Amino acid sequence: MEDRGLPGSWQRQEADAGARQYAASLRFESNGLYFGTAEPAGAFTWWDQGRWEIRGPNTLALSTANDEVVSYRFELAGDELSITDAAGCRVRYRRSG
Repeated sequence: MEDRGLPGSWQRQEADAGARQYAASLRFESNGLYFGTAEPAGAFTWWDQGRWEIRGPNTLALSTANDEVVSYRFELAGDELSITDAAGCRVRYRRSG
């Protein structure tokens, strides 16, 4: 699986209004698994844990809280990751650790 530099830990920097349903932090593993955490701890996050896969030059597929696999547009530039959903909500992350 092509990882394009995604494996590692990511911390949310900012998000568009309406995108707070997405994880405050993400950890992508090279084996295709990911883990998300919410803020505050125990709150709901649509990206909780599951599988991830790059499906095109700017397409990231994630299994979501209801196990549906959803494709998102993503941009990765160094330690900056931006993920945008189909409604146009964008979440920006910075590599941590």
